[in-house]
Amino acid sequence: MCAVFCACLLAACAPAAQRPVLPLVVVLHGLGGTGDGTYSYGFDDVEGIVVAHPDGVDRSWNAGACCGGAHARGIDDVARLDALVARMVSRGGVDPDRVYAVGFSGGGMMAYAWACGSHTLAGIGVVGGARVAPCPDPGPVAVVAVHGDADAGVPIGGGVGPQSVTGFDYPSLEESLAPFRDAVRIVRPGVGHEWEPGTARLLWERLRTAVRPRRRGCRR
Repeated sequence: MCAVFCACLLAACAPAAQRPVLPLVVVLHGLGGTGDGTYSYGFDDVEGIVVAHPDGVDRSWNAGACCGGAHARGIDDVARLDALVARMVSRGGVDPDRVYAVGFSGGGMMAYAWACGSHTLAGIGVVGGARVAPCPDPGPVAVVAVHGDADAGVPIGGGVGPQSVTGFDYPSLEESLAPFRDAVRIVRPGVGHEWEPGTARLLWERLRTAVRPRRRGCRR
């Protein structure tokens, strides 16, 4: 398993001299995928970041209304991912104010759910995914959404795609992004349900400046 989930507490504040310096990117696989499979996405070739490649339960994530074993079993993946971040921060070398989630398809759906269910993240990158989780108060999280206009699995305009493996009636890209104040849409003409070469750098260039607002009571 690429990343071991462990429930551990994250200190609310840390002295300036002890604050870690590198951002963390958590890469989330799609339905049926694995953490090992996300090494091909290209984030490990990006300099100056720490990368985590976790595995979802039953090769899936509980991203809200859809899909796979994690959803069917009611797994609290937001809590599991928060625990992963807390563990990595406690080890040092990771900036808790610069944590990002990126994912493809079901992994992108989980990135949305994580941003909607926790204030851990500074930003998310979603490729070919839709938001299937409620999102009443996502906070000031940056969102970069990349979607092909020929995606037949998770259609950019919403609905059930002709090549859908889930049969789920997805919301459109615009509906998915509606709760977020800081959202960038990148529509890829003629591109289907796929992760294109160069997408990792494309996402990182747009997410790298996003920083989670510092909590009250913390001092530098």
